Amino acid sequence: MGRLPFLFREILMITLKTLLDQLQDICRCMVRNDYDTTRFISRIDILRQNTVLCPDTLYLYPDDIPENLLKPDAFSAPAPEQSPVLLIDAVLWETYAKTSAAEYLPTTGEFLHTANEATALQDRFSVIPVENMPAPEDTFLLLNQRLTFELRLQQEINDLYHLLYSGHGLDDLILRAESFLHRPMSVLDASYSMIAVSPLMHQLPFGMEKSEEGSIFLSSQEVESLRRLQIEHQIYKNNQAFFIQTEDHPDTNWIFCGIRIQHVMTGYVALCLPDKAEASEHELRLITAFSDICAIEMQKHEFFVQKTGLQYETFLTELLEGRFNDVNIIETRLKLLNRRFGKFFCLAILYCPEPHNSDLFNKRQMASLRQVYPNAMSVVYKNNIILLINQDTPVQLSPELTDPLEQFAERNHLKVSLSQPFADILKIRIFYHQALHTLELSDLQAPDQTLFYSTDALPEYLFSKCNYQELEVGIHYHIFQLQDYDKTYHTDFVETLRAYLDHDRNAAKTAEYLHIHRSTFFYRVKKIEELLEISISDSHLLFLYELSFKIWDYLCR
Repeated sequence: MGRLPFLFREILMITLKTLLDQLQDICRCMVRNDYDTTRFISRIDILRQNTVLCPDTLYLYPDDIPENLLKPDAFSAPAPEQSPVLLIDAVLWETYAKTSAAEYLPTTGEFLHTANEATALQDRFSVIPVENMPAPEDTFLLLNQRLTFELRLQQEINDLYHLLYSGHGLDDLILRAESFLHRPMSVLDASYSMIAVSPLMHQLPFGMEKSEEGSIFLSSQEVESLRRLQIEHQIYKNNQAFFIQTEDHPDTNWIFCGIRIQHVMTGYVALCLPDKAEASEHELRLITAFSDICAIEMQKHEFFVQKTGLQYETFLTELLEGRFNDVNIIETRLKLLNRRFGKFFCLAILYCPEPHNSDLFNKRQMASLRQVYPNAMSVVYKNNIILLINQDTPVQLSPELTDPLEQFAERNHLKVSLSQPFADILKIRIFYHQALHTLELSDLQAPDQTLFYSTDALPEYLFSKCNYQELEVGIHYHIFQLQDYDKTYHTDFVETLRAYLDHDRNAAKTAEYLHIHRSTFFYRVKKIEELLEISISDSHLLFLYELSFKIWDYLCR
């Protein structure tokens, strides 16, 4: 997920490095010694006599040095387990370390500070000398300003993380973030769907399109603007939030930050600023942290599972979930994603029955699959690879189309299920479930087979929508009559009738399959006709028998 979240602390603190970097940047001073960069600080104070030392406080050595400050009993409380940090002017510290400090420290004439006595500072503190250090009062003001800023920022970020881990969604998260920044905000996925929009953003008079079912998208004009002005490229390139002014909207400025999951850019956060406003450090850093929080929230709900970086992947996921009911919107969005919208479709579901590293495995298979079918679209959805074949002519499940898919599946130890070809993209979710059920049903019946067609499992797909009792009453009563007769008189009428239906109602093939003479077969058929009072040439009745045997097999599987 990239950057790590802040840790929750009852007492908010920031690192010593953050404070010292600020001091050096602004005052052109330099920290001389190495120090613990991970040390946390919660308070700044100027060292005084009788100070109760605290390990989380950063102390500044004063200009008006008390005469007994360096004596062993100068502090009223025992030293803490971890020595506090003390900033001191480098020249003054060097003098203490080399010679008597009497000329620098006021005395009464009765006590003379020596170099050895000055080392009492090292016994009590982790001393950091600073070259060209400003006056303690100026340093105190500067560092307290930075400390106040950092603590406020950390408190806001922690509040967002608490909201995240409390189970609140993106809508609540963006509402809280807007309360901190007081600016319009939105969260978009890689296919320009606006998955979270703050109240202030809803008030902007441009940039959004709504579908009939309530989904919100970035308008086509705004998408074209992002590309023409190379803003989209910057979102992909930058790991932090960045500020930009656009010629298309001279009355507004913007902050953008990409949302990355497993180093893949899967969306971005946008913050709108007034035309004369520059981006503040607070806004840039909070938006950067907010994008990380969005990435975690998306993963919690498998919002972007195992994407490989292509923009259409999120859009294809939304199609599979049935989030669209307008073909014109689908066609427009695909064009914005640089994908051609054909009139005829077919879905393939690729499933790996063997254990594997799902993330790495699926990404590798996706890359290979796109070389085999460069004009199709593919995405990992619910841990299966989904391939959408999309073309201008009717899809024919011919060897030319299916052989490469079957060979690919065999090489990679996959199972493949093909939906029926279809022409209504709005029904994609129905055909997805058809292919999924075909995969589940056919794999049980033919575990050694690689490629399964939904057209071959249409009855089983329909059966899966019914319960056991409803299906059982769909078996023709003649089948049960023959079964009872076989049990009583030890005949093979059920087997004979089924073999006849399974061999295209061909007497010669049926007799050969049963290893009986044709005359024996015709004798059995005549007995069946007499017993059931039917004609074996009744095609409608034979269809019902075939359907009954399919139900029988389905219930016995």
